[in-house]
Amino acid sequence: MEYINVEHSGRVADIQINCKNPMNPLTVEVLEEIGEVLKDEKKIGLISGMNRAFSAGANIKAFLDLQPQAAYEFSRRGHDVMNFIAERKMPVIAAIHGFALGGGMELAIACDYRIAHPSTIMGLPEITLGILPGFGGTQRLRHLVGETKAFELATTGKKFSAEEAMNMGILNEITEDYHKKGMETAKQYEKLPVESLGYIKELIRAKHDDAFYLEMEYFGRVFKTENQKEGVKAFIEKREASFNK
Repeated sequence: MEYINVEHSGRVADIQINCKNPMNPLTVEVLEEIGEVLKDEKKIGLISGMNRAFSAGANIKAFLDLQPQAAYEFSRRGHDVMNFIAERKMPVIAAIHGFALGGGMELAIACDYRIAHPSTIMGLPEITLGILPGFGGTQRLRHLVGETKAFELATTGKKFSAEEAMNMGILNEITEDYHKKGMETAKQYEKLPVESLGYIKELIRAKHDDAFYLEMEYFGRVFKTENQKEGVKAFIEKREASFNK
């Protein structure tokens, strides 16, 4: 891998963005390397950035002569990876520090759980460049913070702190040990029953009216699994369940 470092710990893939530029500009190639690692659907993903930032967004100089069709392809390829992260069965955790701007923030909000260092700065500043978020930021931000706040943030390009992000519901936790906490969270997910975890993620992400019916369907399906039997037996026997055996 050219743009990321990867370590595996059990079923956790610890992915660290490590570009030559210390601000970790988010190119399509970076995203596609991340997507390649996460193709193993059994893996819990943990994404963080090395150097000075999670990712401060795209390489703006590359936009100077970018033609409309090439810009569309850039956006499409980015969407493909972001959608894959959002829709894959196992959770992906973002451990954020420094800047998470533009595409960096879009990557963070495509993940399922977000932990940030207190000094983190986030935002979608694309409009100040005469463009707009291109990797799903308008839609995912709207689902996180509501239409009114998403419109404000995306149309002003305002940068905001980790505390502000927490208050808006973008972050789950703020801690100085953001990467350590991310790994602890990933390890907690690793212990949970894979079927239930995957179904819950899909249902939480669902944006269609038949999700209530899908919940009923999945509730029935888990009763076919060994994990369901183990969970109930462990509760009755007053012991910790041992899932995914």
